[in-house]
Amino acid sequence: MKRTIGAFAANWLRKPQNQEKIKRGARQLWSRYQRFRSGSGTQTTQSARTGRPPNTPSSTDRD
Repeated sequence: MKRTIGAFAANWLRKPQNQEKIKRGARQLWSRYQRFRSGSGTQTTQSARTGRPPNTPSSTDRD
């Protein structure tokens, strides 16, 4: 089973578009980590999690 999963991952990574997806994700994680280390991302707020300011109703909360 482990060998099958490893082979699947290796084949998936051979495609250039998948390699770019991995690189893009790594760059995003690195920039998020750098923001966290610089102090601007030390607090996890509702706006940080949802992308909306606090106390803003979501589309499901509307009447």
